Amino acid sequence: MRFLLCFITLLLALPVRLSADQVFQNGDQFEMRLSGPPEEFTREFNLILRVSEGSVNLPIVGRIQAVNLTGNQLAIMIEKRLKDEKIFTIANVNITPSQGVNNRTVVIGGAVRQPGRQPWFEDLTLTAVISTAGGPSEWVKDKIKITRGGRALPPVSYKAIKKGTAADPKILAGDMIDVEGDQ
Repeated sequence: MRFLLCFITLLLALPVRLSADQVFQNGDQFEMRLSGPPEEFTREFNLILRVSEGSVNLPIVGRIQAVNLTGNQLAIMIEKRLKDEKIFTIANVNITPSQGVNNRTVVIGGAVRQPGRQPWFEDLTLTAVISTAGGPSEWVKDKIKITRGGRALPPVSYKAIKKGTAADPKILAGDMIDVEGDQ
């Protein structure tokens, strides 16, 4: 068990980033910095934002579509909105994608054949993550624990999902999954 915790800690320390040509998806996080006007006017626009339901929500401006845009495209859209709404006449927006594990990955451990970090995509389910990790090992038990944002969700029954008597829960970027086993 100690080895597994060390392994997961090591995985969490590895950086993951969007390259310049990759586009934002739901769950992606980034830092936005605004320059041009004096700092006392731009302070509330220097934020860490997460793409949710296809967009980001900015103070004063409101929601702006972000899914399928690169960081440069999103910065141009935000600059245009700030100028069009006459909030600023000069607005230079810089977008920096976050380097944390919450960026398009999940971590799965416990009684699976290939524990570790797995890619995340929209509409990812628990059974899909388990399959991506090589499937359950011979030591698998029934309960699966999901930790989301540092908080444990109620345990999920793997057998009930496979029988169709329980829903296959959606997995979000940054989730940690522990498949209970006899080890």
